Amino acid sequence: NDQEIVALLCGGHVYGRCHPKASGYAGPWVEHPTKFSNEYATDMIEDEWRLVSHADTWLDAQGAAELRPAPGKRQYVNKDPRRGPDGEPNQMMLVSDMILVWDLDFRPHVETYARDADALQEDFGKAFKKLTELGCGFS
Repeated sequence: NDQEIVALLCGGHVYGRCHPKASGYAGPWVEHPTKFSNEYATDMIEDEWRLVSHADTWLDAQGAAELRPAPGKRQYVNKDPRRGPDGEPNQMMLVSDMILVWDLDFRPHVETYARDADALQEDFGKAFKKLTELGCGFS
């Protein structure tokens, strides 16, 4: 259901990063991508995001060329000037991530997890267990 989808994305995207050679997208979703937290949900709600493509040279000028997606790909980068040691954007989101805040059915769940890290941890655990033990049936 919608709540489980949001819990899985909010919990799963606090780990790791996208690699251009693997997916064409570049960068981590959160500033601390090795620790479980509600940072993904919080950043989705509180931060401002800018759509970029491979052609956007301002990433190079900002010292953030590592956030430049491959040709033909587009992603969002965090515009908060307080990000990164030199003010460079250092996080990214995919269009599929942004849907969580644009969609009126998903957004309330993101807002809940942004406010309540314990709720995210509990709901993520339940949804992850369900997904890994029962599978994900497609009809």
